[in-house]
Amino acid sequence: MKIRPECIPCLLERAKFECDMVLDEDEVKINTLKEVLTMIGNDLKPDTVPAELGTKRERIIKERSGKKDPYRTLKDISNKLALQNLVIAERFYEESRDKIESLIKIAATSNFMEYGVKGHEYGNRFGEEFERNLRDSIVMDLDMIKDTLDRYDRILYLTDNCGEVVFDRFVCQKLALMGKDITVAPKSEPIIDDATLEDLERMGFEFPAVPGGAYVGLSLDEVSEEFLDMFWDNRYLIIAKGMGYYETISEFDDRLKGRLIYMLTAKCQPVAESIGVERGCLVSRCV
Repeated sequence: MKIRPECIPCLLERAKFECDMVLDEDEVKINTLKEVLTMIGNDLKPDTVPAELGTKRERIIKERSGKKDPYRTLKDISNKLALQNLVIAERFYEESRDKIESLIKIAATSNFMEYGVKGHEYGNRFGEEFERNLRDSIVMDLDMIKDTLDRYDRILYLTDNCGEVVFDRFVCQKLALMGKDITVAPKSEPIIDDATLEDLERMGFEFPAVPGGAYVGLSLDEVSEEFLDMFWDNRYLIIAKGMGYYETISEFDDRLKGRLIYMLTAKCQPVAESIGVERGCLVSRCV
């Protein structure tokens, strides 16, 4: 997905959000934001993918703040909140007539859990919002998704945000009971509020993991050979969670035709328009 004009203020607004979170002095915040502005001015091109600039922004703020994991506190809050509300997903699954559809909705709805997206907030009444969104409509071709799932025994599951991964674990457990061989791909190092391998270990994930780099979304130049071997292996179905993966993988997803499913909440207007849905929609799309 190419950058849109709306992405530029969003990149800056998130930078301000993060500076307020990890820096104390106004002068340091201003200099950090100036560095982010300079980076955007130097690196912005019409064919830039927003996640590329987002990744560079994160690296600037981490370096300026000296904090390895700037979102650590918010990530812990998200995980706690998700664990408190996991029963909602469990009940929704048990009451659903179509188990595959319910898992897709749980996966897409949980992508609602994210900080720092312009115009998007969650947390105050998360349980109510989560339950309401689960029962909302979702943009997907359910028959195509079921057919795709039926054709693959192996799944490479690209995780996204902390909090959300509590529900991903539930989804993966149910898919494993259906006979699927699951490998999860968290981040190798902290980047925004995405879950790292360490985060998954804290949450008790029982699935083998192959880290997918420390990038907003996916950079094929910054992942291990082990990850690439699985990613390009035609025996694996790829489930990609979240907007960052959509932004980056959509640039080359024609090479994954027939074995890629995006699952996300379209939390920003450019992503929603790229997919062809209304902002806020739940989306699950086969490629």
